[in-house]
Amino acid sequence: MKFLVVMCFVLALGTPVVQAQAPASAVADFRAYTRDLQSLAGKFTQEVRDKNGRVSRQSSGSFIIARPGKFRFVYERPYQQTIVSDGATVWLHDQDLNQVTIRKLGDAVSEQPLALLLDPAAADKLFDLKAAESAGSIQFVDARSRKADAPFSDLRIAMVALQPSELVWRDALQNVNTLRFGELSKNGRVAADAFSFTPPKGADILKQ
Repeated sequence: MKFLVVMCFVLALGTPVVQAQAPASAVADFRAYTRDLQSLAGKFTQEVRDKNGRVSRQSSGSFIIARPGKFRFVYERPYQQTIVSDGATVWLHDQDLNQVTIRKLGDAVSEQPLALLLDPAAADKLFDLKAAESAGSIQFVDARSRKADAPFSDLRIAMVALQPSELVWRDALQNVNTLRFGELSKNGRVAADAFSFTPPKGADILKQ
């Protein structure tokens, strides 16, 4: 499901290797980064591998998110799609089909990996965070949802230059999802209409 795929995010980890920091500091660095996070914008690439390790889906585009629960993902490749949330409603526009799917956001954010960036309380109330072994300049944080029936597992955050650069997780079908970010801009100016959406004229409207 496209909506669930997008609710979850990593930079190409091409940072030069330097002396590794103590693993325990990864959690502190992640908490420090997200504590004052209001908005985040940049580019993304997304990859899904099936349980046999084969790449089943690749996509890329741009995004902007804002707390609480607002986001806009613009998929540019391989297909043009836009997914927008104003914190209450989600619109998914498939340009090729000229179709717009509308649904309520509800508690969906808190049940997805993206909650770590969209929900101010996530790091303290929704997840248990634990530092993993670092690799050169790359720090890792493992996050376990406190919901017993969470639709994902094995969530790992990569930290590069003291900012989150990658989210990797396993979904309910045992696919490995990787979301990479580039050109990140934290707490920048957000356009007034960034999280609003008006279905284009003539589009088929599906409500769920």
